[in-house]
Amino acid sequence: MKVSSCDIRDPLGPYDCRVSNAETRSPRVVPDGIIAHRTSVRTRGGVAACIVSLGATLAGLLLVALPGSLPGAVGFLLVVMAMPTLPMFGVPAVSGTTVYLLGAATSLVLWFVVGHVSAVRATRRAVSGWQEWRREFIPLAAGVLMGGLIALAVAAVILGAL
Repeated sequence: MKVSSCDIRDPLGPYDCRVSNAETRSPRVVPDGIIAHRTSVRTRGGVAACIVSLGATLAGLLLVALPGSLPGAVGFLLVVMAMPTLPMFGVPAVSGTTVYLLGAATSLVLWFVVGHVSAVRATRRAVSGWQEWRREFIPLAAGVLMGGLIALAVAAVILGAL
């Protein structure tokens, strides 16, 4: 009976030892390689979409805080586009902390889902990264933004502003 004397740490050991060790080892992930990019897109796609939404919301709130009606109107449109579920809670007509918090929370959930769906669609390809995620995200985000603008227009018609 032959006893195997394979040393796992010896990369130049006998061929049968190297083959059996290669089968049992898990694949290494290269820090800047294909698998690392796919994994980062897949795990961080939803969070990236939420960060984009929060950035647009902060820019809109800064415009609302500026003096004048034009920056305020553009800022309000930017906030509604970044938080598209606000009109569902009646934001143009109803204001309050609870309404804004509910609208912000549901909008962040919506953006997380859109970002995650974009990440899943982008990582179907063998080589994928943030450019592919952006390519998948932009059409979905445009649909969400248009939905927010349409909801705001419907609210304006119902309230008699248009």
